[in-house]
Amino acid sequence: MALPAPAPARRTRILYRLPEWAVALAVAVGALGFAAIPRLFNPTFYYAGDTLESFVPLWHHLGSELRAGRWVSMDPSGWMGGNYAAEAAYGIWNPVNLANYALVSYFDDLSMASFVVMAEFLALFAVGVYLLCREYGARRSLAVGAAFVMPFSGFTLFYEAGGWPSGMMAVAWVTLFWWAALRQTRGRMNPIVTFVIGALTVSMGNPYAALGAIIVLAGLGIPMLLGRRFRDLISLAVTGLCAGSAALVVYLPLFLSADVTTRSGSSGISNDAFMQPGIGDLLGLSSPSYLPVVMTFGGPIEVLPSMYLSWLILPLLPWLRWAAIARRVRTFGLREMAPLLIIGGIYALLTFGPSNVGMFRWPIRLVEYLYVALLILFVCALALGLDTSRPRRRFALSGIAVLVGLYVSFSATPENTWRHLVGAVSVAALVYLTVLAWRRARFVGVGVAMALGTAVVIALQTTVLIAHPDPHTVAAPSHIPTLSATTDRYHGTVLQLAARDLTTNADISDGRFLFGNEIMATPVESSVNRYSGISFSTLNKALCMDYRGSVCREVYYALWAPVKTDIPIPLIDYLGVDTLVVQHALVPSARIDPPATGWHVAERDAERTVLLRDEPLQLPGRVTFASPGVQVLASDASAQSETVQYTGSGGDIVFTRLAWPGYTATVNGQPVDAVAGWHGLLKVSVPAGPGELRIEFRAPGQRLGIAAFALGTAVALVQGVAVAVRRRRRPA
Repeated sequence: MALPAPAPARRTRILYRLPEWAVALAVAVGALGFAAIPRLFNPTFYYAGDTLESFVPLWHHLGSELRAGRWVSMDPSGWMGGNYAAEAAYGIWNPVNLANYALVSYFDDLSMASFVVMAEFLALFAVGVYLLCREYGARRSLAVGAAFVMPFSGFTLFYEAGGWPSGMMAVAWVTLFWWAALRQTRGRMNPIVTFVIGALTVSMGNPYAALGAIIVLAGLGIPMLLGRRFRDLISLAVTGLCAGSAALVVYLPLFLSADVTTRSGSSGISNDAFMQPGIGDLLGLSSPSYLPVVMTFGGPIEVLPSMYLSWLILPLLPWLRWAAIARRVRTFGLREMAPLLIIGGIYALLTFGPSNVGMFRWPIRLVEYLYVALLILFVCALALGLDTSRPRRRFALSGIAVLVGLYVSFSATPENTWRHLVGAVSVAALVYLTVLAWRRARFVGVGVAMALGTAVVIALQTTVLIAHPDPHTVAAPSHIPTLSATTDRYHGTVLQLAARDLTTNADISDGRFLFGNEIMATPVESSVNRYSGISFSTLNKALCMDYRGSVCREVYYALWAPVKTDIPIPLIDYLGVDTLVVQHALVPSARIDPPATGWHVAERDAERTVLLRDEPLQLPGRVTFASPGVQVLASDASAQSETVQYTGSGGDIVFTRLAWPGYTATVNGQPVDAVAGWHGLLKVSVPAGPGELRIEFRAPGQRLGIAAFALGTAVALVQGVAVAVRRRRRPA
């Protein structure tokens, strides 16, 4: 196949005249535009999975609280999902997170709010990839192209941005930290900047961000240790430790609360093959329709292109200047690339390793970090140019690479043959156009082809290449006015008895049944069925409740029975429930059952029955039960404390607060035990009165974490000033 003659040499000066920050800004703007492509075809693309069941509704709530002047770390009305300090994943200490929460609170359409935040972090990721490629020596135009490739690779776009926003934030921050730490080791970055980015990385709440920061520091530190660059190594270690002190603030409450959660047994190494890719899946990294044979939530075969990186990588390998690459390696060695190879190697071992390593599970989550390293290696090799000699042979080899991708795609999902054919033809055409772009405009042409080809593939993946459900039929409870209207009869503490697998998507979108944190997009102030990534094991077992609030049928009948002999009140009173929503598909008898004494039917239709109390419960505040020998006179309750006035001969006082580690209690100023009562509710045994019982909550380890971070900040500031002074005194 003959190629057109190359155009006369012309230097594209504009791109190279711009300062680095201007190009990075242009990359961010371009990434925002690319992020809009999936939403053009699917308005709820960025509102699925944990995004709608956990994160965005809670962001809206926390943002509203912030605007009202309240920063919330514990909300007992959230039950198992109300301990935000122990959850860690919400990153309530991270100022960027808090700013986004306030922003989200202005939206009535949570799907749009999710898109705005995810587009922000896709753009941040793009900037991080661009800067990191440049720091490793990639040409500017190729770094720009890579910046558009990586954020829109399969796992990052479809999993992280589409449904796991915490993971999207983590990979963006880790990439920026990698860039800053690398520049620091080369004397180009003040440690204060690295510290700030590192602290933001660790405090965003996702443990994979903290893991990423550790791997980056290890990857950068090992070559310095071997090269006996002890001064630079100590400087990086100090910066890393100072930034890592933020982890104590974020994760100590989680670790110190683990015993009461469902994560208490998360230790050791095991393999259940869930979300565990194989090395052979790398053969499909340039096939946009490839769905690997990986066990996921949808079954034994993926439903999303999780192992896709870019259409460009494998088919363009025959065009690289391999002889020039080998000469460069022989001449200069791999010293500059050693950190990249170590970091990429560690991530490769973890990505294709066991499915469970301590608290880290589902290793496919790490594939995007591995792909960052692979992409940087690729663009650095590409920086030596393309070899267009013997074009027929090279096109043939590119064709073989495309056919291999087609074959592995077909082998995994033969029912999608026509999708795979469209994908293979598209990749072949894009590779041909890339080679032409090289002939016409050299590196700028290739960079433009990388970016525009990525935009084409995004459009194809979100329309043709991957089977997507009709966006009008998916569960998308995003419109706050609609959800508020559907739940306007609810008041007080709400308990929903429903199963997610028995619920239609339409009923969720309309707000008839809401799971996890979806109810936080309504005026309801207290819900037992909140989402939790850690849960509270005792309550979960008692109510047969999963992490997003689905329950078993038997709970309906248990609610009306006494809790136990010495707590002779119905379970529904013990939990302080004021509104009960019952799904008929789960409890068929609820269609016709008369309400229990003290309750009335507020609403009943084909899908659900809504029961309300006739009168509020008699005990004040969050007190739900008092022993016969105790009379509760008054209670002054807030989210993190409560003061109870009581009298009588003494006994137990139980609160509608879960007994999370961190609660303390005093009676008339003297410490008493605050323990877990029946079903995990907080119980305090008080002496004879009259007396004043005061309970308070402080996240365990919070004071230690704050003190450690304050010390780390002070050390980082001293280090940064010392480095700046030393550089200023150094001769030019």
